[in-house]
Amino acid sequence: MSLLLEDHLIEIAFKDKRLIKKQTCWECLACSKVLCPAHGKASIECWLIPKTHCTDDAKDDFFQKISSCITCNYFKKQGDLYPQGWKSFLSEQIRQYNVNALEHIYQKEESFVEILNRIPDGLFTIDPEWRITYFNPAAEKITGFSADDAVGMFCKDVFKNSICESDCALKHAIAEGRNIHNREYEITNIDGQKIPIICSTSPFRDAAGRITGGLEIFKDISELKRLQEEIAKREKKYRRIFEGSHDMIYTTNEKGQILDMNQAGVEMLNFPSKEEMLKSISAQNLYLHALDRDRFLAAINRRGQVKDFEVEFKKRDGAAMHTLISSRRYQNSETGEVEYEGIIKDITHRKRTEEALEQRNRELSILNSIAVALNHNMAVNLILQEALKNVLKVLELKRGAIFLIDRVREKSEVIAKSGFQFEGAESTQMVFFKDPLLSKALLEDDMILKPEPIFPTFKARFESKAENFSPWLTCFLITFKGKGVGFLGLDIPSSRRLTQYEFHLMGSLGNFLGGAIVNAQMRERIRRDQHELRRLTAKLFQSQEEERRRIARELHDESGQSLTAVKLALERLEQNVPSQENGFRDEIGEIIMMVRRTSSEIRHLAYHLHPTLLSDLGLEPALDLYFKEIKNHTGQNIEFSMVGFDRRLDVDMETVFYRFSQETLTNALKHSGSDNFRLSIIKSYPKIIFRAADDGIGFDTQIIGTDKRNLGLLGMRERTSLLGGTFQLRSKPGEGTRIRIEIPFAEPLNHG
Repeated sequence: MSLLLEDHLIEIAFKDKRLIKKQTCWECLACSKVLCPAHGKASIECWLIPKTHCTDDAKDDFFQKISSCITCNYFKKQGDLYPQGWKSFLSEQIRQYNVNALEHIYQKEESFVEILNRIPDGLFTIDPEWRITYFNPAAEKITGFSADDAVGMFCKDVFKNSICESDCALKHAIAEGRNIHNREYEITNIDGQKIPIICSTSPFRDAAGRITGGLEIFKDISELKRLQEEIAKREKKYRRIFEGSHDMIYTTNEKGQILDMNQAGVEMLNFPSKEEMLKSISAQNLYLHALDRDRFLAAINRRGQVKDFEVEFKKRDGAAMHTLISSRRYQNSETGEVEYEGIIKDITHRKRTEEALEQRNRELSILNSIAVALNHNMAVNLILQEALKNVLKVLELKRGAIFLIDRVREKSEVIAKSGFQFEGAESTQMVFFKDPLLSKALLEDDMILKPEPIFPTFKARFESKAENFSPWLTCFLITFKGKGVGFLGLDIPSSRRLTQYEFHLMGSLGNFLGGAIVNAQMRERIRRDQHELRRLTAKLFQSQEEERRRIARELHDESGQSLTAVKLALERLEQNVPSQENGFRDEIGEIIMMVRRTSSEIRHLAYHLHPTLLSDLGLEPALDLYFKEIKNHTGQNIEFSMVGFDRRLDVDMETVFYRFSQETLTNALKHSGSDNFRLSIIKSYPKIIFRAADDGIGFDTQIIGTDKRNLGLLGMRERTSLLGGTFQLRSKPGEGTRIRIEIPFAEPLNHG
C-alpha cells in the first residue's frame, strides 16, 4: 500500500497534461492541506520542500521523501513531460536538491561566522597541528594580529605566553577531552604589551568522536584587573582607616549581632580582643539604657540614616560612656539582610568639659550677680539676697539663708533667706548651732582662720518670733582675711549629695562673699560718714552765715550807734572849744574824721558780711550794687545779668549765689589780674545755671594747693555738692578761668 494520500494517486486526465507545466501539485490535485509548506507556493517544486503533507508522516530527509514522490502521479507526469526522459528528470531533481542543500549549508555557515565575528570576546580554532584555522575580529583587537596573519600560525606564536608549552589550557582540554573554563593568563600583544586574559577551551570531535582540533574563547580583562586593583587599594585604604581610626567603626544586623568592629572600638569598650568582644556581647548590650536602642532603630529605620545621635553606652566594666552615633541602614547584596554600619565617637571627655564649663558659668553667673549688685552700691542684705537666689537656682535647692556674725553684740543674725514660710528679717529671733563650741569660737574676736579653699560644713538653724524653727541647714563658712564674717545655710535633702565641684563652688563663693560683705559694710559706713560730713558741713555753712548776720547786725546796731554817739559828742565838744584854741579844735576835727572813716569801714564790713539789701530786695539788686561799688573802686570792667527770674529765690539760695559771686570776683581781682569779668545767673528749669569767666592769667587745675584761691574754690564745690548740683572749672595758664555751676531747684506751686 502506498504511503501517499489517495488524492495524490488519482489519474490525471490527458487534457490536463498540457496544463501540468503551469500548475503546482496542490492546484493540480486540488489539495486541501492548506497548512502544507508547499501550499500556496508556485516557485518551488513540492518534492524539494521538506515536511510536506503528502504522506501520513512528514518527511524531513529528501531521499526518504523522494521514494514516496516516485509513486505520486503528479511527479510521474512531470517526469514523462521532461524532454530528456524520466531518468534525466529524476537525476536533475537530485542535482537540484544537492545545489539547494549546499546553498543552505553555505548560508548557515555564513550566519555562524557572522555571529562569531560579532561576539565581543576573542575566539580562535586550531587544527590537530596547533595551527590557527579561524581568528575572529575581537581576537584581532586583543592581540593586534590580523586574521589573515594569524590563520596558519601556531597559537603559541600569536599569544607568546611562557606557559603555552607547559600549562596551556587548550592542550589540556584536547588531551583530557573535556572543557576547561575561566583560566587566567597573561599574553603579549603584537606591540609587546602584557595583556591579562581569561579563557575557556573546548576540543573539536568528528562524527566518530575523534578529536580533530580545539576552540578557545578569551577575554581581555585589563579593565577588570584595573578595577580589582583599585578595589584592592580601596579595600586596603578602608581597612587602614577602619583599623587606624580613633573612633569606633562597626557593622551590625537587625538582630543586634555585631558583625565587625575596629580595634579602636574594642579598646573603647575595654575588651582585650575583638574575638572575645564579638562572642561576648550584642548591640543591645552596648546601651546603658535599653530604650535608647529602640529610639535609635526607630530613627534610622524611618530616615535611613542618623547623624550625631547622642546616647550613653556602657563599657565592659559597666562604666558609662557618652557617645555620638552616625550610621546608615542598608541591605547586604549577598545575604539580603538589613544591616547597619557607622561611626561612634566617645564624647565623654567633651561632655565632662561641657559640664565643667556649664558649672563654671553658673559659678560666674553667681559671682557676676554679686559684682553687679556691688557696682550698683546695693545694701548688704540686697546683695546677699541676690546671691542666695542664684545659689539655690544653680544647686536646684528650694530653701536657704545667709547669716552674718555680729561680734559686737555677740550673736549671729539672718540677713537673707528664701523658701521659708516666715519671710522677712524682722521675724528672726535666734540662731542655734548644733555645736555650741563652734558658735562660741566664731564670735571670738581674736580667732584667726588659716586660708582654705573650703572649710568643713556645720549645722545651724533659726527660730522666728512665731516659734517656728527652720530645718537644720548645712552651713558653709564665709570668711575675710582669716575671720568668719558669716555663713551660708542650705536645706539639702538627705537623698541629695553635693558633688566635689559644688563643694568647690561653695568654698569659692564663701571667700568671695566675705570680701563683698566687708566691702559693702565699709561702703555703708563711708556713706553714713559722708552723709554726716555733709550734714555737718551744711550746718557749718549755716552757722557761718548766721554768725555773719549776727556780726553784721552788731557792727551796724551797736558799734555803728556807739561811733555815732562819739561823733556827736565830739562835735558838741568842738562847738564849746574857745575860738582862740585853734589847735585843740583841729585835733578834735581830726578825731571826728577818724570816727567817720571808722564808721564807714564798719558799715562796709557789715555789708560784706551780710548785705541788708540782699535780705530786703533780693539777689539781683544786691549784686548790682556790689558790682557797682567794686567797679568804682577798682575800674574793673564787669558784665552782669540775671535771666528768667520772675520772682525771688528763697533766702538760703540767694545767699549761696551771692557768696559764689563774691568768691569768683574776689579771685579775679586778687589772683588773675584780669581786666574783664562776666557773670550770668540763668534760671532754666529744673536747674539754675551760674556762669563766671575772666580773661586773667589762669592756672593749672591739676595742681591743688592750699592758697586762698583754691580754698575758696573748694568751698564753692562743697556748697554745690550739698545742694545736689554740679561744679565745672576750666582754666589753663594764659587762657583765663571759667566756672559753671548747675544747681537743681523745685518751682514753687502757684496757688493764686
